[in-house]
Amino acid sequence: MIIYTDKISTIYYDKDSQNITYLENGFAKQELLMEQLKVVLEFSKTNKVSSVVADFRKMYGSFQNLFKFLDEVYYPTLKSQGLKCKAFILSEDIISKHLTNKLLIGLNKLEIPAAIFSDTESAVKWVEQHNKLINSAD
Repeated sequence: MIIYTDKISTIYYDKDSQNITYLENGFAKQELLMEQLKVVLEFSKTNKVSSVVADFRKMYGSFQNLFKFLDEVYYPTLKSQGLKCKAFILSEDIISKHLTNKLLIGLNKLEIPAAIFSDTESAVKWVEQHNKLINSAD
């Protein structure tokens, strides 16, 4: 089901897998990205979110101005509400790769496993395998 859409993004939620998928397509505008993050946080108050797949292959521009919010509010809140892992899907864009690697450092500090992929199939497979591993350990 679609939980959010704007001119650069569509965000989906799969109730069965408890996964949120971000599909970004366009210039990374701070106000639009912040609105997305806030909608997901509000959504997570009433719906369990175990994993996130963020497809940034068609996004360009910097989102570094959101790091403080991501590190201090967004990821800690989602983790406290059940987030187990996050997968990023990236193109060959060097800026996106650099910024996403910085996000991985923050996620690692919060002990949220995360990985970068170049295609949807690999990202989804990793998330599914990771969630099965975590669920079997519980």
